[in-house]
Amino acid sequence: MKTAVITGGNKGLGLAKTRRFLAAGYRVYAVARSEGELAGLEGDVHFAEADLSGDGTAGYLDRIHAEAGTIDVLVNNAGMHLKKPMWEVAPDEFDQVIGLNVKAMFAACGCYAALQGSAGGAVVNISSMGGLLALPSAAAYVTAKTAVIGLTRSFAVDAAEQGIRCNAVAPGFIDTDMTRAILAKDPARRAKIEGRIPGGKFGLPEDIANAVHFLASDQAAHINGVVLPVDGGFSVGF
Repeated sequence: MKTAVITGGNKGLGLAKTRRFLAAGYRVYAVARSEGELAGLEGDVHFAEADLSGDGTAGYLDRIHAEAGTIDVLVNNAGMHLKKPMWEVAPDEFDQVIGLNVKAMFAACGCYAALQGSAGGAVVNISSMGGLLALPSAAAYVTAKTAVIGLTRSFAVDAAEQGIRCNAVAPGFIDTDMTRAILAKDPARRAKIEGRIPGGKFGLPEDIANAVHFLASDQAAHINGVVLPVDGGFSVGF
């Protein structure tokens, strides 16, 4: 049985990824501060408690590797958003955004390579359309998600000699409970966003989960260092 580790895999889009890998027969370790919505999931799922916004280390991977023996797939999904104009972002807020979105991911990639040695593996990092486009009032988030793309490309090159591939997924607007709640207060904004998406609709959490699973799978064995937008064409529309 293959093992996948998914940070932030206990809720939201992370939970959709956990479900997808479980459906594919993986043993899944969901790393988070709480079990969230993991209870009741069918399959070989494990909760690994860790505060990913902490000191920039990835000790949870050491513990999981010792228990599982190897980690076939690492999905760096945990992250946070901050919607504020650049001049209103306090230094500690910027540090939090960079800490969780970039520093924790950087540490995880380095730790993963050290643990896996020559055993190979696949890493999928979660960026955002904010890593490809400048979103309004989101400078800290855009900075972090752009850094994720650079991290992904660099790690893909450095870890290739170990047989480790690293790619990224850049989600667009996804129809989640949180998104619906926010846009329910502003239907005109939702209509405007949908008008910008060539397909005319938001994506589903499963769309992101399927893309992540594909990039981690043997079907993507010769795909390395790419950033895959899953946004219905938002980033290439006008």
